[in-house]
Amino acid sequence: MQKVVNLKDLRPNNWFINRAKLERVREAWLNDQQDILPPILVSEIDGTLALIDGHSRAYAAFENGQTKITADVQELDDIEGSRALYEHIHKHGPSQGIRTISDLASRIVAPEEHRSLWINYCTKWFEQHASNDDL
Repeated sequence: MQKVVNLKDLRPNNWFINRAKLERVREAWLNDQQDILPPILVSEIDGTLALIDGHSRAYAAFENGQTKITADVQELDDIEGSRALYEHIHKHGPSQGIRTISDLASRIVAPEEHRSLWINYCTKWFEQHASNDDL
């Protein structure tokens, strides 16, 4: 279900932003084409709105002074991927200094660094927990 959500109410479920992806979204904003970008993907985890996908879109909206953004709000079980990983990231985000979209300002990294820091982290976590039935 699509709805408009407050950016300040979203907890990022990614601890880094890929600079190259963000630059493409920033370009859309510069060309006043932000409305053609797809909605972000949000789910509720432990009573909090978790930003599952669209961190670059949400961050660019924040940078451009927006307080709200259109989101596709789905049940966590309906989202492709590991529920356990999403919940792990959500739970441990605050200990990594990630509570709101603004916390990602110092975590915009080059694509190679994003892969090294984030993709590898998620892959290793998933591999270590792959035997669990709830993945």
